[in-house]
Amino acid sequence: MHTNEPLYSDFQKLFRLHHHTLCMHAYKYLADSDESQDAVQEVFVKFWEIKKEMVNDKNALYYLITAVRNNCISRLRKKVHTISMEDEVVSNQITDTPAEEDKKENTDIQALVDEALALLPPKCGAIFRMSRIDKLTYQQIANELGISIKTVENQMGKAIGIMREFARTHYIPFSILFSLIFFIGHRGIPNFYV
Repeated sequence: MHTNEPLYSDFQKLFRLHHHTLCMHAYKYLADSDESQDAVQEVFVKFWEIKKEMVNDKNALYYLITAVRNNCISRLRKKVHTISMEDEVVSNQITDTPAEEDKKENTDIQALVDEALALLPPKCGAIFRMSRIDKLTYQQIANELGISIKTVENQMGKAIGIMREFARTHYIPFSILFSLIFFIGHRGIPNFYV
């Protein structure tokens, strides 16, 4: 029995309302139905454990979208790390300096992109990723999140402003940063579609 029954009831409603959409979102990254459901389930459990006060918050969905994405990326990285470790055991005595340099460069680019995206507030970040990485139209984003196109436009304007400032302070051409974000979203971190 949960001590806060009204809050838990609202949490169950939130789960029922968004579970399917979040599973579809997770599938874009993981391309596996069972693992996608596990990833979403994990996010909801953690949400209840540490963020239950957000159950009735208007930003709850944006938080969940971001948390599911991060959980999927974390799972993909663990898989890549496991494969890398297995490869390392097989080719224990082979050294390939150029490959190591490429790996370091890719890690640096990934870190840069992660740093830029981390600056975006949850709602803003979710909309930005859906537009620039998932390549959804403003209308599709509005429909999926149940918001107006005007809200999508405002949040995208805010995100672009933050990204532009990040690019300026890191001496990176703005267009290059945008290209990296798209590239990492689709190639550096696998992004599977239903």
